[in-house]
Amino acid sequence: MKAVTNEFKHKGPVLADWLAAARFKFLPQGVMPVIIGVSLAYAADSFSWLYFILAFIAAACVQIGLTMLNDTLDYSYGTDKLRLNEKNPYSGGSGAFVEGRIDAKSSLKVIAGLYTVALVIAIYLVVTVGWGILLVAVIGAAISIIYSIRPFHLAYRGLGELAMLIGYGPIITMFAYYAQTGAFSWGSFWTGIIPGFCMFTMILINSMPDAVEDKLANKKNICYRLGLKNTKNLYLTCLGLIFIYVLLLVILAVLSAWCLLVLLGLPLAIVSGYYAQKYYDNPIKLAFSNKYMVFLYSFTMVAVALGILLGV
Repeated sequence: MKAVTNEFKHKGPVLADWLAAARFKFLPQGVMPVIIGVSLAYAADSFSWLYFILAFIAAACVQIGLTMLNDTLDYSYGTDKLRLNEKNPYSGGSGAFVEGRIDAKSSLKVIAGLYTVALVIAIYLVVTVGWGILLVAVIGAAISIIYSIRPFHLAYRGLGELAMLIGYGPIITMFAYYAQTGAFSWGSFWTGIIPGFCMFTMILINSMPDAVEDKLANKKNICYRLGLKNTKNLYLTCLGLIFIYVLLLVILAVLSAWCLLVLLGLPLAIVSGYYAQKYYDNPIKLAFSNKYMVFLYSFTMVAVALGILLGV
């Protein structure tokens, strides 16, 4: 291990290492709420390609930056110590630090660069669109930082899941909506709960394979507090609540009936739930459940955005 680490310290990380650290398979969680926010704005007769692209880039930078920051700090805190071939690919970190491919100093420089890009975009939008952008941008940035950094450390206090629900739900959705319209709306808030709750549900299933490592590192997330079996039961409940919530928004006329396209994703939820029920205490085999939850997230976001546009 020492030899590998020293080798990479000399050569430095290559592009493949940075791509691994960025974990692009989780990028949809950062940018799909933007698509939903922009779809709502389009339905309200307000759309700008420039502001859409800028909001998309800003959200992507924050998502990648947060993923790398969490990866860096989890390794530093001793939470993530397993190599990629020893763990569930949907949980824990990228493995880039464990395998000595990237060091913390280099990672923090890239993270700072990503957050700087997002900050510059936010400032531009404040100047060209309105001060409301500053409000959601500050809240979103704060959540993404205090999620992992001490002394706040929300991810280690059982508050990380709720923070991600808020940050990756209403905050990003309203950010994108405001960037287009120059105003907030209750519709963007309530609709933003959908990606947020999907994110919450995904974090539940993604934390389960890490239960042993998290306990050793004293990471008191929901899985740590409830235990594997109860966390699994909560996950199954949340899977059903995703569809119930969308149905409720349609009944209350917050969303178009076209958004019931989300129901076509029920088979994905059923398959994910089946594997969660069967393998909740097997970190490797639980990856089947993780995979279908990722599919369900993306399908739900596309279905909601498409439903909004078809309802215009």
